[in-house]
Amino acid sequence: MASNPSRKACPWMYVCICRAVTENEVHDCIAAGATSAKQIRDTTGAGGDCARCVRKICAILKRSDELTTA
Repeated sequence: MASNPSRKACPWMYVCICRAVTENEVHDCIAAGATSAKQIRDTTGAGGDCARCVRKICAILKRSDELTTA
């Protein structure tokens, strides 16, 4: 299934199952100045266990960066 860039993600959707971190929490970190997956991990713990969520976090960071530079 192809990703639809115009589709908004569900704000309470879990990004990190291991640490129960939601997209809202990741977006809050970005709004507070986080610019890397490591900074988000240091704040929320997401990516600190199995690291399967790191790709999703990086995608959110990239999308956020694209929105601010557009």
